[in-house]
Amino acid sequence: MATRDFLLPDLGEGLTEGEIVNWLVAVGDTVNLDQPVAEIETAKAVVEVPSPYAGTVVALHGEVGAEVEVGTPLVTVEVAMDAHDPRTSAMAPDPSARTVDGAEQGTIVGEPPAQGGSGNVLVGYGTSDSGSHPSRRRRRGAAGAPAQTPNGSAAAAALAAPPTSAPRPLATPPVRKLAREVGLDLAAIAGSGLHGAVTRDDLAAALRAREEASSAEEVGVVVTTPDAEPLGSAPPNTREELAAPDLAPPAPASGERIPMRGVRRLTAEKMSRSRREIPEAVTWVDCDATELVALRDRLNARQDAVRVTPLAVVLRAVVAGLREHPLLNARLDTDANEIVVGREVHLGFAAQTDRGLVVPVIRDAHRRSVLDLAGELNRLAASARAGTLTHRDMAAGTFTVSNYGAFGVDGGSAVINHPEAAILGVGRIADRAWVHEGELAVRKVAQLSIAFDHRICDGGDAAGFLRFVADCVEDPAFLLAVL
Repeated sequence: MATRDFLLPDLGEGLTEGEIVNWLVAVGDTVNLDQPVAEIETAKAVVEVPSPYAGTVVALHGEVGAEVEVGTPLVTVEVAMDAHDPRTSAMAPDPSARTVDGAEQGTIVGEPPAQGGSGNVLVGYGTSDSGSHPSRRRRRGAAGAPAQTPNGSAAAAALAAPPTSAPRPLATPPVRKLAREVGLDLAAIAGSGLHGAVTRDDLAAALRAREEASSAEEVGVVVTTPDAEPLGSAPPNTREELAAPDLAPPAPASGERIPMRGVRRLTAEKMSRSRREIPEAVTWVDCDATELVALRDRLNARQDAVRVTPLAVVLRAVVAGLREHPLLNARLDTDANEIVVGREVHLGFAAQTDRGLVVPVIRDAHRRSVLDLAGELNRLAASARAGTLTHRDMAAGTFTVSNYGAFGVDGGSAVINHPEAAILGVGRIADRAWVHEGELAVRKVAQLSIAFDHRICDGGDAAGFLRFVADCVEDPAFLLAVL
């Protein structure tokens, strides 16, 4: 018998952690291959995670509500040794060589050694595309075979062999991501974690040092460090050594503390990234929605298979508008410095739920009628409220609509759903004084707004799209001409 750690597999879409919602097994239970062992809530949806091992559960790593990073142990299973089964053979990676302890727990990945050499690469494993079988990666020696020590441990051989070239700095994926975002070179930071891994605390210390040096240059003082040259300069008789900053944490604020987890955490990250990367501009227009409301009433009176809302008609107008102005249905490939214009329209719509803001996606909206859009809109909205949206229900959107009117407000400026090019805001439909056919009348008026990525499209494109949608709202029969 032997024990194997099942590591939380890659959850896709760039997600690096999940929250344990429910354990489907307990210590002592017997599990079969591919049997779900836990429900994990990612920032996208709640998914069941299947076990890649068959055996007896000996440990559950985490309580309900705890967050688990990709590549860290989720369940430990005692399995029967089988030389013909790669999942239980002695060649399986040593679980202890795949993770680090404490808050920085996660897969530590180094640079693969040069061919013919050796290195100290420690890698974890996830699951294959099917999600049922673990795919393993081992350090290989000069002959291409796993390096071994007398006791047969490939991980021990990796640790014992001296590197022949400077390895890539060790760090968990979240730390690497943070270092990229703040512009720090991991190779220039001395790691304090296991095997010299760079931790979040190391990044924080490096950031403080960089900020202190920058501040010193601005005020014309010198920061001195042991065995190092001064980092700045100042006129004679004005130099002074900066005192160490007060790093004592502030007193905790009173009040309720709400953890940023799951959907709320992803929303915060995406909104922050959108504001950080996208130079957005906003424009808006008021329009007469009286005819749109009348069309909604007629459609609901003629059939009862699906409840049609004004938003469903607006979505149909959006599809037609994106056909006329395709740059609003694009994204920016920064690596290739190219604008990628989508052929399909997958419409997302912002939905408020108890778990936070989610954006379900109506796939292939360009192929749907108003009734089809209304039916899918109702289905996805109900699933969002129930918390049963699947990963596919929220993936690969190309354009998003935010319905402010559902909250009884006239309008606003929405944050673009990165990496999309624009987002349409729809305000409430309310009775207002309006000049209609040359006379003042009470009409049902709504405000539409568009926030757009100014790197991808200009004001003319955005204004043209917005005016097109507004014209369809004022005269929805026009949609028949652009179907």
